[in-house]
Amino acid sequence: MTDPGASDPGTRVSGAHWWDPDRASHLADRPRFCPNCGKGVTGTEGISVEYWEADRRVFHTWCNTCGWSGNIVRVERMVGHEPEH
Repeated sequence: MTDPGASDPGTRVSGAHWWDPDRASHLADRPRFCPNCGKGVTGTEGISVEYWEADRRVFHTWCNTCGWSGNIVRVERMVGHEPEH
């Protein structure tokens, strides 16, 4: 199993536990940068906690640099409209 947290000893995935595939997925997909200021949100710079709403993965993220917090969700498809000019 490739260890997406190899650069951070506190996030190593051993491959010995039933939850390791979910943990590896979390480490690979978690937000790395704040959408507000662009600074890092990994390690001591912030935090991202993953939770689920049905089949949707949501990362509640906080940035230690600018204080922003909010949900970050991967969007597969977005349907919107463009107002008339």
